[in-house]
Amino acid sequence: MAVDATRFDELGDRGWRPAWSQGRLGASPTRLGPHHPVPAWVTGLVDHSDERDGRPRVLVTSYAGTRALLDLADGRLIGPPEDRPYASVCALVRIDGEPVIVSGGGTGHLQVSDLASGRLRWRRWCGDVRVLATAVLGGHPVAVLAGGSSPLQVWSLAAEQGERLATVRVDGGRIAALAAAERHDDVLVALGGTAGRVTTWRLTGVAPGRVRVEPVGEFRFEEPGLVSFLRFATWRGRQVLLGAAGRLARVWDAVGGEPLGPSFVGHAGPVNSVASGRFEARPAIWSSDNVAVRAWLPETGEQLGEPFRYPYEAALTSLTVVRINRRPMVVSGDTAGMVWVWEPEWPYPFRRGAAPSGRDEPPGGPGPVRLATVEFAGRPVVLVGQPGRAVRAVDPTDGSEVEVPVDGRGAVPLLVPGDRPVLAEVGPDGLTLREPATGDRVGTVPRPPGAPGPPDPPLASTLLGGVWTLLVAVGEQVLVVDGATGAVVGSWTGHSGPVHTVVTAELADLPVALTVAGDDTVRLWSLRSGRGLGVVLTGHGGTASAVTAATVDGRTLLFGADRSGAVRSVDVTGLVQAELAAVRPPDRAPEDVGPDGGVGPGLPEPVVVLTATGPVRSLAVVRSGTRSWLVAADGATLLWTSLGDDDTPRRTTGLGTPVADLLALPEALVVATADGLVGYRLGVPGPLRG
Repeated sequence: MAVDATRFDELGDRGWRPAWSQGRLGASPTRLGPHHPVPAWVTGLVDHSDERDGRPRVLVTSYAGTRALLDLADGRLIGPPEDRPYASVCALVRIDGEPVIVSGGGTGHLQVSDLASGRLRWRRWCGDVRVLATAVLGGHPVAVLAGGSSPLQVWSLAAEQGERLATVRVDGGRIAALAAAERHDDVLVALGGTAGRVTTWRLTGVAPGRVRVEPVGEFRFEEPGLVSFLRFATWRGRQVLLGAAGRLARVWDAVGGEPLGPSFVGHAGPVNSVASGRFEARPAIWSSDNVAVRAWLPETGEQLGEPFRYPYEAALTSLTVVRINRRPMVVSGDTAGMVWVWEPEWPYPFRRGAAPSGRDEPPGGPGPVRLATVEFAGRPVVLVGQPGRAVRAVDPTDGSEVEVPVDGRGAVPLLVPGDRPVLAEVGPDGLTLREPATGDRVGTVPRPPGAPGPPDPPLASTLLGGVWTLLVAVGEQVLVVDGATGAVVGSWTGHSGPVHTVVTAELADLPVALTVAGDDTVRLWSLRSGRGLGVVLTGHGGTASAVTAATVDGRTLLFGADRSGAVRSVDVTGLVQAELAAVRPPDRAPEDVGPDGGVGPGLPEPVVVLTATGPVRSLAVVRSGTRSWLVAADGATLLWTSLGDDDTPRRTTGLGTPVADLLALPEALVVATADGLVGYRLGVPGPLRG
């Protein structure tokens, strides 16, 4: 199979990048995110480009009043988040050349703060603020705002303490949406009401400290309803107004008031955001409700492509389009306080009905590709096993094929992963075990009592006392089988549901196994003593979709993913240390363990370390130097999360087909899909270090 270089985007020195690939993998651009800058649902996204370095940023506000400035190029927060309750609506403007945040809220104050530091410049009482916009009038910054029942107010922001310039009573009830933009030397303001009615106003400076406010025109939606969103934009060289009311969205000429085309019809719920961007190679208008994002051609009202369904458990609340690395990227926020950055051509976390490569994804994901690593001729070799195919061997440094007698006598063996993998030839009466690097027979395992037909996954392999040992799940128990004799030397009980997964690992010099069952529990077992260490994770909504374990910065951590995509971590350092102190002698034969075999201190509460858009099929912890990364397979996407105490942002990598398995190596990660393999390393692309 030919080895081809994959595409990658620059992520800085800390980015994991593909070094080699095999097969028909449709690699997508690497993306950042998701980011979690605010603790409650996102109420607004205001894009901003730093004129000094050109870096794209977005100001994020939340229902809880928290605001945060997010650098979209690397996901880092600029300055500390502002968590005061009066920051529920915000806008950006420059005062004396310096970018500032203008904010207001239910506490009745208008305030101006420095953008980078968050330092408060001034606060003034103005009454309840529900909507807010900023613009430059006659060379001076102004703020236009309104509350639930208060009139429209215009404030000068140039004064040291701010100054109210005008107050205007607007007919038609409360102001629900507001937008402002410069028009020559004046400012054009759009106000949305509660009956599908939009009015436009012109602000004109007539003298220092004085401004004239006069009506310009009126727009209406076909159906009366609350105007939920207004924004000025540029469309094909002309200034336009984007608006939404109920389930409708549309575009008007900002000055003449005539619509560019019919309303956009198709959303199943109220539209919350409208933005100007691109769909593939065409200029387009984007609109979103809480479950889907759609692209439109405003002149005809034609919907471009299929809607992008939002599969995440939270609801989408806001959307904007920002140019990142010269490409228009869609930035969206949701009710979990998450901010997603994605390309219209590759709409992660949104997915169409078919996989991005054009092939339909199977309902359960790809076939069960399995990866394992063995030592061969003094170097690590990656084994690749898939049902119905001969096990292959791959050099992890460059992805080249390695000639290893992995298929024994020519039969198609089953690759049984573990800390000591083994090859198993499946027969009607059991398994014939072979050593991967030599193909030599190491034992025979008859069909365990109660097993339905030939033994099949879930299986795991390990080396205990120099003997290859299989952990075979049969119903609610796990049998410990001597591979040389086929004898059952121990059994583990304690689960009250069928065991679906068995995983082995070594934690702080203690060999362990993790079992995942349908009783919504993950149990930890000591392979040295055969003792059950108890339930370590629950609350997966049925069965954990993936588990892994690793030692990170001296802490022993277990990770489990649930059906909703949440990946949680629990610290079992005390539990492992207690078992190490209790084990005497170190290689005692495994013994039968009942349901009350737990030892060690109580465990701390698990913490959520990342959230995917759906069930995570595989987890791995990969190290590079002193840093550890948790990698989660979210469909055809990899989520990379640093497990250190720094502020390294999460990274997201897309592949053209769903991920089937992950294998962590020293300073490298091998990813398997139904269509091929990819080898990743940290830093500059090049050969992986073996």
